[in-house]
Amino acid sequence: MPPDAPPAPRAATHAASLLAALVAPGRLAALARTALLDSAAEDAFDRLTRLATAVIGAPVALVSLVDADRQFFKSCVGLPEPWASRRETPLSHSFCQHVVATGDALVIDDAREHPLVRDNLALRDLGVIAYAGIPLVTGDGHVLGSFCAIDDRPRAWTAREIAILRDLAGAAATEIALRAEIVERRQAEAERHAAWERERDARRDAEEARARAERATAQ
Repeated sequence: MPPDAPPAPRAATHAASLLAALVAPGRLAALARTALLDSAAEDAFDRLTRLATAVIGAPVALVSLVDADRQFFKSCVGLPEPWASRRETPLSHSFCQHVVATGDALVIDDAREHPLVRDNLALRDLGVIAYAGIPLVTGDGHVLGSFCAIDDRPRAWTAREIAILRDLAGAAATEIALRAEIVERRQAEAERHAAWERERDARRDAEEARARAERATAQ
């Protein structure tokens, strides 16, 4: 039989902590710094999700980045339409939000019997039954989302499969960190260039002012 639903106070406490984790300013800022939300698919991430499905034998694997009100799939293999084309879902269809909230792996053999997610719309609309998600963590500890594998039938995930997912999640987190570093370098270069232009314009204005003053004196 399914486990009993959590008591109302516990459920309310969980909902509040979930929301607080999702909208934490530092986490959202770290996610924005990656510039990956709404970005095009990239083979560096798709190779990892393809490898997950091939090695583990799960039909779906995702690199899911969890925003304040949605999850965006930087990579998705095996996801049904229309979600594969949309590459995002609202949080009403997200298991990965719970990985963000706890910062820990979430392993579910049968979502229909799990009190945390059995009412999640992903069961109905995406066919999610079994789920194993590993947090994608930045160097400064922010959880941006989850690297996850999904099955459309009950599944007893093995320790080996979870270890493989952890390795792949680590590789995905490294790719994300590289993207954030590239963005930061570009921003720093743009700021240096803007500062140089301001200094150049200031020198030009000063020279023009001096020239005007000299002409006025000569007259």
